[in-house]
Amino acid sequence: MNTQTLSSDFFQPDGVNLLGFANRMEPGTDVWGFKNKLAPSAQNFQMDRSYNIAGGKKFYVGRQRDALSFFATVGHSVDYRYTDEIIRNTNTGGTIYKDLNGHKSTTNISQLALANVDYDMHNRHHLSYNFMMVHSNVQSVGNYEGKDATFSDDYGNLGMTHRQQVNDNLLLVNQIMTNWGLTDRLSVNAGASYNMVRGYEPDRRINQITRNETGYGLVGGNTQFRTFSSLTENDLNLRAGVVYRLKDDWEEISRLRFGYTGRIINDDFKQTEYNMITLNGPSFTSVDDISLDDFYSAAHFNDRFTLDNAVDKYTVKKNIHSVYAEAVYQFTRHWVINLGLKYDNVDMTVDYNVDKGNSKGKNNIRKNYFLPSLNMRYRLNDKNALRLGLSKTYTLPQSKEISPYRYVGVNFKSQGNANLKPSDNYNIDLKWDFNPTSTELISVTAFYKMIKNPISRIETPSAGGFLSYENVADQATVTGIELEIRKKIFSRPTANNGMNRLTAGLNGSYIYTNAKVNDPDIAATDTDGSQLEGAAPWIANFDLSHTYVSAGYSFTNTLVLGYVGEKVYTIGTQGFQDVMEEGVATLDFVSQAKLGKHIALTLKARNLLNPSYQLSRKANGSGQKVILGDYKKGINVSLGVSCTF
Repeated sequence: MNTQTLSSDFFQPDGVNLLGFANRMEPGTDVWGFKNKLAPSAQNFQMDRSYNIAGGKKFYVGRQRDALSFFATVGHSVDYRYTDEIIRNTNTGGTIYKDLNGHKSTTNISQLALANVDYDMHNRHHLSYNFMMVHSNVQSVGNYEGKDATFSDDYGNLGMTHRQQVNDNLLLVNQIMTNWGLTDRLSVNAGASYNMVRGYEPDRRINQITRNETGYGLVGGNTQFRTFSSLTENDLNLRAGVVYRLKDDWEEISRLRFGYTGRIINDDFKQTEYNMITLNGPSFTSVDDISLDDFYSAAHFNDRFTLDNAVDKYTVKKNIHSVYAEAVYQFTRHWVINLGLKYDNVDMTVDYNVDKGNSKGKNNIRKNYFLPSLNMRYRLNDKNALRLGLSKTYTLPQSKEISPYRYVGVNFKSQGNANLKPSDNYNIDLKWDFNPTSTELISVTAFYKMIKNPISRIETPSAGGFLSYENVADQATVTGIELEIRKKIFSRPTANNGMNRLTAGLNGSYIYTNAKVNDPDIAATDTDGSQLEGAAPWIANFDLSHTYVSAGYSFTNTLVLGYVGEKVYTIGTQGFQDVMEEGVATLDFVSQAKLGKHIALTLKARNLLNPSYQLSRKANGSGQKVILGDYKKGINVSLGVSCTF
């Protein structure tokens, strides 16, 4: 259960069945073909639940005792979340033109299926097949009330927004892999996978309600929408390689590797937006009197509202073909070097017709990359080792970043940029590992990255809070240090060959990022540059775990504390300050008791600090910080039981 969800006034959108599969039927040319109601349904008892079963078996086949293994697992879960939210937006001077308070009910229904078949022939030849299915449905009903320019009236632009949204996503993964040992030194491997992603957002319903002289009314014009969208991605991955061991000694890792990898991806997106243009909206004395389904019906069509629709489409095709060569040589048991070179041929095309036909075009990214890498490890002794890594990589724009399709969110609208360039990344890592014992670790890593043409989300100076993506600078710098510690505080034997152990872990990093924004069309207000989007300067995680084992029973209690510092959510441009995502500290507790060989109980308490998740921006001139978004997730408490046999 979630503490702020269990007893809340909870709502669910119409059109989703118990397994989380949504009704995706569009009305087409039949204006009355909408199958889902505009009125959500009330949910009275929000108890989270999940079920999982897994099993496997190994068989031995033939005289050679070849191993044939099977494993499968399936699971189903339902989670409910309720949040009170603050949504604001400002101009560059900090004046608030949108100020909404609302609450959102969110239901997450998911299924997982995983299967594996593995055949090991003579301990030399290997063939395996993996299947995975992940279905995730997230449905939400949000009601927001307050001030917004959309509610243009004589009462201070006051009104309400009802937003119902369903995201129905399906992932299917099929992998087949094989490895053949031709000799003691020479082996070949090959693999292929065909993955499918289906992302649907069927019947997103947005209704605007405004104040009028008698109470409330429906906002006229282009403010009442029902939207159907689908994203289809087909992803074919291929690989083939040869490995040659340089020495017969199996403790030696010296080898040569050559091979090919290929990835062929096709993304197809389509959205149909149905605009219910209100001509003569009704008046209501109370919000409770509003019946959207009664008004937007056949009885009032053409008389009090009309229906218009527009279609947005884009396709993104990405073909990447690579060949690689790699050498690993172990000079001594202390000294190992790894040298590699990869060649990538990239062909990426975006073709779009969006914004109701006002934006049509096509763009290509065709590049050849030579990507060297060097990794060295030197063991000073049995407890200390140094590692150095040098490499060049690249980052391609995501489909949503390179396609100029406009998506309407609760606060911000976002739009891709078809003219984005890929980013080139040059990486250096230096790491020291110290192992006081086999279960303890102290590790320090220093890293540096130089990024050419970094891609970042920006806020464009347009009405309505538009976000887009740009190559914000010629280059950006990322540097920092990371510390990891795993320490056994004590470990003592107990009766019946048991154990009493307390361990602690710490992982923390400091990251400095800077992008010199030098394009006058997107010049940031800070001439010293900006942090990169999404990179928190400070990150820390600490865990403390106690385990007690005795006579077939075991008890483990773990406390986990995490902190992510303030980071850039969106880079501000042309007078806008950066939108910042405020720092967050979290605390989780997990306790597990194994009662003999078969039964285990698990108690989890997550998000115990229940922090606020906030977006903020400073106003120019005064420097006053304005909170643009604020919500809390609530504390999650769960009890689970498992049986193993």
